Amino acid sequence: MEEYVKTGAKALRNIFWIFIIAFMLLFIYHKPQGINTIYYTLAFLPLIYFAYYLHVRLFPMGEIQLLILSFFLTEMGMIMIYRVAPYLIIKQMIWIFVGFILYFMFSYISKYYDFFYNLKYGNYIYLAISFILLLSTFIFGKEIGGAKNWLTFGGVSIQPAEIVKIIYIIFLARYLKEHKEKKDIITIAILTFLIVIIFVIEKDLGMALLFYLTTLCMLFVATSNLLYTSLGMVFLGFGGIISYFLFNHVRVRIEAWLNPWMDVPGKTYQIVQSLFAIGAGGFFGTGLGMGHPEYIPVVASDFIFSAISEEFGMLGSVAIILVYLVIMYRGLRVALNAEDEFGALIAVGLTSMFSLQVFTIIGGVIKFIPLTGVTLPFVSYGGSSMIMSFITLGMLNGIALREEENVEQFKTQY
Repeated sequence: MEEYVKTGAKALRNIFWIFIIAFMLLFIYHKPQGINTIYYTLAFLPLIYFAYYLHVRLFPMGEIQLLILSFFLTEMGMIMIYRVAPYLIIKQMIWIFVGFILYFMFSYISKYYDFFYNLKYGNYIYLAISFILLLSTFIFGKEIGGAKNWLTFGGVSIQPAEIVKIIYIIFLARYLKEHKEKKDIITIAILTFLIVIIFVIEKDLGMALLFYLTTLCMLFVATSNLLYTSLGMVFLGFGGIISYFLFNHVRVRIEAWLNPWMDVPGKTYQIVQSLFAIGAGGFFGTGLGMGHPEYIPVVASDFIFSAISEEFGMLGSVAIILVYLVIMYRGLRVALNAEDEFGALIAVGLTSMFSLQVFTIIGGVIKFIPLTGVTLPFVSYGGSSMIMSFITLGMLNGIALREEENVEQFKTQY
């Protein structure tokens, strides 16, 4: 236990130094708008230390690695947001603070994840909440960034799809634990198709892809049937072709991916600026504060990875990807250690959704796949994404705690 705490404390010290050095450089080169911003920003360090201390005390057997890795990612996000959009940093800190609170809440709640399984009429309740939230944007929704998938309450915008991610994963885990026949898989396919159609109509292609692929991952883990997964991938291909001819916004995204130079001042401006920034960064980057990420549209949210690549180079961007890979590994480890199938499927679903989101946005900004508008978890600016990312880690931590406590209980008995 002591060694475990020492390793975590050492990692925390490194995170502290990176943060302090980065902000000193930004203060010198970027000339911040006001000294108060520095005070608010330095509050981040005690905040993550308090979260670390609380985790060690409350959940000594939990997955503290997940929390430490999230510290590093939120830190990189804070540095880049302060670099490109200083006026957003206080809001981002508030979202991180709320995220920490929800992380601990869901760590505790998820220790008793049986509740989600034993809830009477659970399947109907989860589906009803999911569809009500998704369809509510057609009536009350607000269009932000080209997609009408936001609800606004008193100046605060929330993306219902972020909440539905968790609810739908719980539904799938509950349903697939007991329903694995062909007719049950067809039911899942129809429900997922309806959700994907809603996202496509809302022009939220990123979410459509995330929900579809996460369902395929959970289906494969639950049934071990390669045929279902293969058919799912074939339908994905057909769906993409049909969407290309039916929806103009899909056609624009794919054409920009195939040939980003066709309309640089117009339709392909975002992806071209992203590629310029990544190319300018090279191997070591231009240096913090020395690049021009401000030329990239929506750089604080969707394209923040391009800004990191420009100023920290390939070395910095690979470091970010490696951190995500470790989170994915820890998530899959939680799933493998779960003795209950329901808990294992939730862990697989959460890890798949998280991993696919990372792949979708990084793949999009480097032109590996067509660009879709999703955020980079923990790094991009955005409240809904930040909060749900912390809830995801909190639930994984809760499932891990449950299994560790079961093991300890077994040892004391024998």
